[in-house]
This record gives sequence, C-alpha cells and structure tokens, in this order.
Amino acid sequence: MTSTITRPVTAAQQTGLPADRILHSANAGVLVERVAQVAAGRGSDARAALRDMVSAVNEAGVATAMVFEETFGTRDRIHVLLHLRSLSDYDALLAPGGHDVSNGLFGATVSGRDRARWDGLFVPGEVRDTALLPHRFGMFGTATEAMAADPRMSPLVERDGLPVFDVQPAVAQTTVPADQILDSSTAGALMWRHVQFDYRYRAEARVFARTIAETMNLNMRGHATVLLYEELFGTMDRVHFLVHMRSLDVMYELMGLDARTDPDAPRASFLKDWVSLEKGGGTWEQMIVQGGTRDCALSPQNWA
Repeated sequence: MTSTITRPVTAAQQTGLPADRILHSANAGVLVERVAQVAAGRGSDARAALRDMVSAVNEAGVATAMVFEETFGTRDRIHVLLHLRSLSDYDALLAPGGHDVSNGLFGATVSGRDRARWDGLFVPGEVRDTALLPHRFGMFGTATEAMAADPRMSPLVERDGLPVFDVQPAVAQTTVPADQILDSSTAGALMWRHVQFDYRYRAEARVFARTIAETMNLNMRGHATVLLYEELFGTMDRVHFLVHMRSLDVMYELMGLDARTDPDAPRASFLKDWVSLEKGGGTWEQMIVQGGTRDCALSPQNWA
C-alpha cells in the first residue's frame, strides 16, 4: 500500500510572480501585518475581494502582499502580510494615483471597484496594522564589541549629513544557506510569537532572542527558520518571532528540539545567565514580562 504526500500550500502561489521578484519575510526591509475580522456571513465575499486587491498590489511591483488565515485562533480572522523594501515604498503606495493601502483593507479603488463592495465585509474597528522592521545588531543598545572596534561594521550610514540606521533584511540574521531558509512565501505554516521584553533588560533580551533564533535555525535547516522583528510605531520593546515551518507537523520537531539536552540544543542558552551582575544577574525569564508572550498559528490562504 502506497501513501501520497501532499505538498503544503504556500503563499508564493498567491502572487503569480517568479521567485526572484517576490518580496517576503527574509528579503523585505519592512513588514506590515494587517489583521481583519471578517463579518458574519461575508466570508466568501471578503476573501474574493482580498484576492482581487492583493493581486492588484502585487502586479504594481512596489510591494508583495500575501494572505494568511488563523489556523487555531479566531475563526475568519485574516492576516495580510505586506512586504516592502523600505518605508519610502510605503509612501509610494500612498501617493496620489498609486495603490492606496490606507483606505479600507487595501483600498476600495485600487482597480476602480465600487467602495460599496467593501462596506460591511469586515467588522468595524477590528482592522489593525502592525509595522515591523527586521532586527539588526546595534538597535536598542545591542551594539557588539566587534562594531565598536571596526567602524565598517557600524549599522549607521550618512544621509544628507545625518546618521541613518541601515536596516538589513532578516536573511542577514542567519548563517544558514539560502536554499535551506524558509520564509513567508515558501513556508507551509507560520507560528507568530509576540514577546514583551522588560525595558530594563532590552539589550540583553535581544541578544538572547537572536541567539535562540540562530540556534534553532542551525538545528532545523530546511524544516524551520526563525527570524526576529522589531515592532515599529507600536508597543515599545515588543518583538515578533516569525517561525516559518515547512508544514504544520514540523511543530513536533520543534518540540523535540526543545526537549534535547545536548550542548548544541537551545536548552543550553535557556540555562545561561543573560543579565549582568550589575543588574542583579538572572536567566532569560527575568527579561520577559509575565504573560507577555503569545503565539498564533497561520496558514497561507489556498487560492487554487
């Protein structure tokens, strides 16, 4: 008796673009997560409207938009991920005559459609945006000794005579080869983890977060990729881990990795003292606000 392995649906299938033209969580400079609750009885209409709007944004070429559904959360809650190269590209989307993403969920007039089509599709007051930047060492006190010793490693560049922080895409966070990295376009499932850090340990917490993420990446090549993002214009010191999984059952492998006790497993980092003695010392749990961690499972919407 033979079994058939079903290939997971990925968000890349929504774009209709070749892989080298897709912006995703690993190569984008800015991510905007737009969450909306579909109104009761409007599920089919809302998803059809979203498909049209996302297709129009992707065809414009300034950004890449993808649609995900909460797998085990609130029914009919939609997550749209908008991937951009920079904040200036977001300005371009808002420019007159451009693809207005501020009006409605992605705008009611992107393709000349009637605004009435959008009215009533989503619950009023339930549309929420979160802007994210890929973390780079140098943010929030995380400058390394190597940066201090070598100006060429500085994250600062000069623009119009002023120092500007040069945000790098999240792929720069890992040493895993590109062909073994999963991202928002190639993952069969995403786990979105929000973590609230204690302000007193903001630098130590981010070094810990990057260490844990890379340890998981090195152990889970081709199966899962963890990337870290900073929340912009939102709650201070809340970070976002995007855990990109080949398929949903990779969660069992991640649980197995957590249970390992060898030196290469994440457990060794969890047992380490991350807080300096000057601040009283302590392990990772001291840096995270109690109750400030939340996970959300997302599945790419299937447009086949």
